[in-house]
Amino acid sequence: LKTTAVVCSRASARAFAAGRKSPLPRAAEMVRGAAHQKAQEANAKKMASMKKAGSQLEARKEGLKITCPSCKAPMTNYKCLQQHYDSKHPKETCPSEDQCKSG
Repeated sequence: LKTTAVVCSRASARAFAAGRKSPLPRAAEMVRGAAHQKAQEANAKKMASMKKAGSQLEARKEGLKITCPSCKAPMTNYKCLQQHYDSKHPKETCPSEDQCKSG
């Protein structure tokens, strides 16, 4: 078995003791100017797209258009409601699509 020894220089030990996450000297942590700016622009674009996405609750509310009158379970469409009635309420008859629309 080979074992590797951890070699620690004085500079990296001081950096680690100073609270920096990386034991590398500050010069090695810095990113080139153009690459740094490109990364900032990409991050800003990503954050803007996430901000435009909106709430998942709003999207869910728009997608669930029909409600079961018996148990008030939300459904996406009438076909799902019919399957729901067959499995959960077999003794009851499935109401018409107009009666189940959630307003």
